[in-house]
Amino acid sequence: MAGVATRNRRRARSWWTAPTIPISLTPTLQSQSHNDFVAILDLPEGEHQYKFFVDGQWMHDPSEPVVTSQLGTINNLIHVKKSDFEVFDALQVDSLECSDTSDLSSSPPGPYGQEVYVFRPEERFKAPPILPPHLLQVILNKDTNISCDPALLPEPNHVMLNHLYALSIKDGVMVLSATHRYKKKYVTSLLYKPI
Repeated sequence: MAGVATRNRRRARSWWTAPTIPISLTPTLQSQSHNDFVAILDLPEGEHQYKFFVDGQWMHDPSEPVVTSQLGTINNLIHVKKSDFEVFDALQVDSLECSDTSDLSSSPPGPYGQEVYVFRPEERFKAPPILPPHLLQVILNKDTNISCDPALLPEPNHVMLNHLYALSIKDGVMVLSATHRYKKKYVTSLLYKPI
């Protein structure tokens, strides 16, 4: 097998799903598992026989194709064809075997065209959309109690995170804020900008 070019090899896959003690698939030793055991081999074109070494005995998988060897043992058989090396053909065959896609459509029903939609003047908004009410509960707009420490703010609502807020300009100063969360901590940054 060393003389066969890599491009003329196919990845073969097989598995043993029955409950067992540690198992190996010859010639590749497998690590211990409790459910499935998998081996991936590069095989050249042609017929290849294989079997499993399970619980100290050589066994074949009766659900897979079998053949009797020259020594009289029963082995599993895999046929590697030239067409198996064409990746896209192999994927297409696999997808045809897996499901019937004839009833699936790649696009929603309805007419399609090449014309760009033009907004009419009456469709344009005259004002920006109304701010959702839950975004009005900003820390900047709330008065703090006299008894509380102004450096400690109440826990913000989750909808206030990662937004930039601006207070109305007062006394020639614009105030911007943004609140971010890191794990269970909230950090509110304030920027005072003279105008």
